[in-house]
Amino acid sequence: MSGLGHYTTPLGQQICLRFIKPDDAGLLVDLFHHLSSETKRLRFHLYTERLPEERVWQEAITLSNLDPQRHVAVVATLVEANGEEHAVGVARFARTLLEDGEAEVAIVVRDDFQRRGVGRALLNKLADVARELGITHFSGWVLAENVNLMKLIKNLEVKLETETKYGERKVRVAI
Repeated sequence: MSGLGHYTTPLGQQICLRFIKPDDAGLLVDLFHHLSSETKRLRFHLYTERLPEERVWQEAITLSNLDPQRHVAVVATLVEANGEEHAVGVARFARTLLEDGEAEVAIVVRDDFQRRGVGRALLNKLADVARELGITHFSGWVLAENVNLMKLIKNLEVKLETETKYGERKVRVAI
């Protein structure tokens, strides 16, 4: 798996979109540590301030070693002048069985790159890959107060089904 293209932000930053690789755990840990407490809470639906570093690394290792038929992740990276690569966002989907036409999707974008089109670029690439694998719908649980994510989903101009339970909204969209 290789690069999926580039995206240029409104500020002229060149973002590389590519698949997650097994050796990207460090990149994911760095991304996690560059998220605000509020962004972490909205993404993971819990407070993460007291997570031991060992647990953060374990999760990052798990999330960078994927079965490409059932779990796909696209990372948006920025390469600095010194050649150092930093993740600014990641979108992923997972389906339980290979024949499932619906996959659960998740996305997070670093606070300093939000509202610059990175989330939309990630979701569009992820949807392209999902369609190639026979997936027709994305679904996911969104905290009801996550208005930025709901705006992003609505701006994608897709048929949207929602159901709210216990302060979380289940979102299902055709891709």
